[in-house]
Amino acid sequence: MVILQLEKVDTGYLKGEPVLKDLTMGMNKGEFIGVVGPNGSGKSTLIKCITKVLEPWEGTLKLKGRDVMELSRKEIAKNVAVVPQDTYISFPFSVEEVVLMGRSPYLGRFENYDKEDEKITKRSLKTTKTYEFRDRKINELSGGEMQRVIVARALAQDPDILLLDEATSHLDIGHKKEVMDTIKEKNEDEGLSVLSVHHNLNLAARYCNKILLLDDGEKHAFGRPEEVLTQANLRAVYGIEAEVHRHPKDGSLYISPVHKSIGTKEKGKTVHVVCGGGSSDGLFRKLIERGYEATAGVLNVMDSDHEKANFLDVLCVTEAPFSSISKEAYQKNLDLIRGSDAVVVTNFPVGEGNVMNLDAVDKGVGGDQKLILVKGKSIEKRDYTKDEKGVELYHKLLQKRHVEVVPFPESAVDILEEERTKDK
Repeated sequence: MVILQLEKVDTGYLKGEPVLKDLTMGMNKGEFIGVVGPNGSGKSTLIKCITKVLEPWEGTLKLKGRDVMELSRKEIAKNVAVVPQDTYISFPFSVEEVVLMGRSPYLGRFENYDKEDEKITKRSLKTTKTYEFRDRKINELSGGEMQRVIVARALAQDPDILLLDEATSHLDIGHKKEVMDTIKEKNEDEGLSVLSVHHNLNLAARYCNKILLLDDGEKHAFGRPEEVLTQANLRAVYGIEAEVHRHPKDGSLYISPVHKSIGTKEKGKTVHVVCGGGSSDGLFRKLIERGYEATAGVLNVMDSDHEKANFLDVLCVTEAPFSSISKEAYQKNLDLIRGSDAVVVTNFPVGEGNVMNLDAVDKGVGGDQKLILVKGKSIEKRDYTKDEKGVELYHKLLQKRHVEVVPFPESAVDILEEERTKDK
């Protein structure tokens, strides 16, 4: 059953300057479609058009066989729910009150919520694992908790289609997975149709069974991830060279850009960064600004530090999303460590999947290489391995010949600058 259909749709914000151009696409019930493309390609505009925030200038947009222009906002809200990128709620409502607001499209004028509304709200809270803090105030929540509540509110609308407008872009990798797993479960178990705008290609490839690739408002490709996320399409639309891989566990696609490391015209010293989970802060940028050749690894694709390295075109050893470090990635990382002038190890959380990064540093750093450890939270509090392997390896690093401990990632650059001044 076709639940959403666009036929030759043009729309935008200024007459005569369409953002979406001649767009034709359809969504069947139960599909999970990702919408990707560069900034300004029309991804969020598509969401606005489906929800009648923008009207089609040309063409038609049908929801469950009916022209959207014939539907009231309340009728649309009963069929389509939106989870935006940012949600601001100034009044200190409780979590349960916010989720209950999702039932508003079903209320008549001056009508109060009934037991059925409360039942659906409770179910949505439990589905998103927000029931346990239903009495907390919405403005007291973390970013990840807040977004789960907004997803719960959208699900309380009991929609046929859920629209995600870069709904996880501000979340760390753990919370991204948590939110997307919840939505994927609703999609697979209950046939919820999902159209999800992404700037992260790997997130789209992992969760979506179809992908729409937009380029300058036009449909460049539409189909299964392996048909759309090809080297040729990525080169044509994003202007990048990339390798497309299969995840070793579940077979999903993931993409690794082929980097060209940035540096000054005269190559500076090479600094290898071992990090993860956002622990690099502004380290990559500061190294590049000071003329160092930065490398990094091993980082999982979709890790926030991988995204930072990717954005700055830092040469990075990558591993499949949510996977442990393979022998091949370990060896590549070891080679980069041995070929660097200095190594910086940030205060990243250490688990069974990435503890081999510390082992590579232990095996690779030697001679006159500078080793800089970012202290932050103590290793004992961020080691989640069995038998405290992380603690053991970290204390071995503290015994290295040229080791120095700094409080923050960017402090490492100050140490490197002092060394460079001495060399002159």
